[in-house]
Amino acid sequence: MTPAEIRQRMTELDLTLRELAAATGIDENKLSKSLGKAGRRITVPEMAAIEAVLSGGGGGEPAAPALRSIPLLGAVPAGGFREAVPESGRRHAIADPDTPPHAFALVVSGDSMDLIAPEGTIVVIDPDDKALWPGWRYVVQTADGDTTFKEYQEGPARLVPCSSNPAHKEIVLGAEPITIIGRVFSYSFRDLPRRRL
Repeated sequence: MTPAEIRQRMTELDLTLRELAAATGIDENKLSKSLGKAGRRITVPEMAAIEAVLSGGGGGEPAAPALRSIPLLGAVPAGGFREAVPESGRRHAIADPDTPPHAFALVVSGDSMDLIAPEGTIVVIDPDDKALWPGWRYVVQTADGDTTFKEYQEGPARLVPCSSNPAHKEIVLGAEPITIIGRVFSYSFRDLPRRRL
């Protein structure tokens, strides 16, 4: 496919550059340069990933399911309870066919879950799965509308940070009512720079 054909197919699928980058695993900046005036050359593996997303396979193989996108509703704090930051109109491309039907995505803000989901990670939430099970991670909200993303544990029931920052503490449940927004179904994040040792 030529860059023009890729852009045309993206328009037909109502697919943004960010969604294509997320679905193919290609850095968004590199993809922008390849499809824009900069004319960066698309590598063979990149083209294969792009064609798989945009054409659903080919070469006599059965067509893959059409790429699906879910609402990207904003940022969720991975720290203490804080107000979530809403965003409207954005979507996140997903490739996992088992993603729940009513799923939505949130961007992690903060470092209280950085051992699992560093800041900037996109978490996919299943709002239909609200039963608390030890070891699973959830997005919860207070009566005041503040939210957080944490791991649930029992004995006592509490929300536990999974962080490299020891300043984050457990939140014991029961002091105030909370609403379970949903369970974290999956994570999507780009590789991070190597840590300095």
